[in-house]
Amino acid sequence: MKVLIAEDNQVWRKLLAEHLQRFGFDYIEAADGQAAWDILCQADAPRLVLLDWQMPELDGIEVCRRIKQDENRGFTYVILLTSRDAKEDMVSGLDAGADDYLTKPVDAAVLRSRLRAARRIIEAVPPKEWTKPQIPGYEVTRLIGKGAFATVWEAHRDGDPQPLALKVLRVDLATEDVFGRFAREIEVMKRLDHPHIAHIYDSRIDHRLGYYAMDLIQGDTLDRFVKKHKPSGMEIIQMVADVCDGLQHAHQQGVIHRDLKPSNIMVSEDQNAKLVDFGLSKTMFWPPSSEDSAETLDGAVIGSPLFMAPEQARGENERLDERSDVYSVGVVLYMMLLRRHPQKLVSKERWETIKQIAEGQVQPPTSLNPKFSRTLEAIIMKALDEDPEKRYQSAGEMAAALRAFVARRTQNVR
Repeated sequence: MKVLIAEDNQVWRKLLAEHLQRFGFDYIEAADGQAAWDILCQADAPRLVLLDWQMPELDGIEVCRRIKQDENRGFTYVILLTSRDAKEDMVSGLDAGADDYLTKPVDAAVLRSRLRAARRIIEAVPPKEWTKPQIPGYEVTRLIGKGAFATVWEAHRDGDPQPLALKVLRVDLATEDVFGRFAREIEVMKRLDHPHIAHIYDSRIDHRLGYYAMDLIQGDTLDRFVKKHKPSGMEIIQMVADVCDGLQHAHQQGVIHRDLKPSNIMVSEDQNAKLVDFGLSKTMFWPPSSEDSAETLDGAVIGSPLFMAPEQARGENERLDERSDVYSVGVVLYMMLLRRHPQKLVSKERWETIKQIAEGQVQPPTSLNPKFSRTLEAIIMKALDEDPEKRYQSAGEMAAALRAFVARRTQNVR
């Protein structure tokens, strides 16, 4: 069996190649994410991939997402590699569809064991797409995305022409942790009912079947929508204000998202934005029996580094509240308007990035664009204040500030 080694560090790449050769695997190498993706687009692409998290051109998470979202691709087993043993890396990797996770330096015996397990799964799964699941009451039509433990399908409920997204757990392959996280995600989403949050309609999870049905959003993630449709600044602000409305509802239900980023905001062609993926959410005033979907000790960093609040980057998980989500929204708005991160990041290494974000040093928008509105800059900088007490104290408050800005601008144009 051939394995793709996608690793930008030549030393690690050589070491992995030596291990694979010793274990009896063929291999092909890629020194960056784009080269890895080019190999994976070939007709004889490997079905087993060792994928480094941080790479130039395309990072490992993006390559993984592309693999798992490609309808025409046969099942490909992805093992993500990262330089630190952090639970949020594992969770984020699984969110992207990764099938396994290893930390560097990789122990040879562990690597051999994981590769053998991967080979057994690959040999058990047909090279073409997963077989359509049989879900009582649903007609499953097409595959949207896939991973080792779950698949997402477009489906219709019997007698209802409205399409839905059906996320189906592979109960025969899912671990206890995956089961628990899936059940938790269902529990959280069932409590949320808002026009700007993807709605869950039906669910089931037991030892025979696990699935939930939710809104099928015909559109793109926010970043792809902005790149593809090039909306105006005012339109971007309005979409972000809508996201704030959805967040406000979640916060009122005691749910902190903790992983706000453009890829977790879906936008339809009519610019209706909806929050998705509450897999890393934290609950504030739920019963003690309701454990967080990403259990962590204080000091573990939860979330996507580029969009997390400073307190989140410092691993101060007990301090995370609705104002941490407000900060993340501020980062999203900044990046969608300016195409730059609020901080002048000096390293591509994940933990260096986290360390820098923890310091909370933000560049004012006017330092990048002197013509940027000072009023809008004040709104963004308030959301991005290092001190949670100085930020907007709720997502609703930020939404009101954004809409007031849009209203003033619209009035001035008239």
